[in-house]
Amino acid sequence: MSEDGPAAARVDKLLRAIELVKHDRREEARTLLRELINEDSDFEDAWLWLSVSVDSLDQSSVCLDNVLRVNPQNAEAAGALYRIRLPELAMHQRRTRLRLYRDVALGSMWLLVLFLLYAMLFIYFNVLPA
Repeated sequence: MSEDGPAAARVDKLLRAIELVKHDRREEARTLLRELINEDSDFEDAWLWLSVSVDSLDQSSVCLDNVLRVNPQNAEAAGALYRIRLPELAMHQRRTRLRLYRDVALGSMWLLVLFLLYAMLFIYFNVLPA
């Protein structure tokens, strides 16, 4: 523990974790960062660096959500979260467009079926001798 107290020790631990991340020792960094977060769940910088050290985009997304929970004005976290979710948003837009095409095609098919039935009835009743 340093002479400046717990806050300085937390900063030292965070700096060690950052160095571990930079040296691609993410497992060790995650351990330190999770300890910091267990001590203070509102430690914004620990959440931000944890988002860099986790293994999946889903985990990173959760960490970035926590950064934004602590500080909604954090532009780095907001930008990173947007980049992570961009493919998901594009996929949602594609699905929406495909559903529209499907619904238009299905409606057109039923209109065609009704038109053909009407045409068959019209021909049938107009062709019969009176």
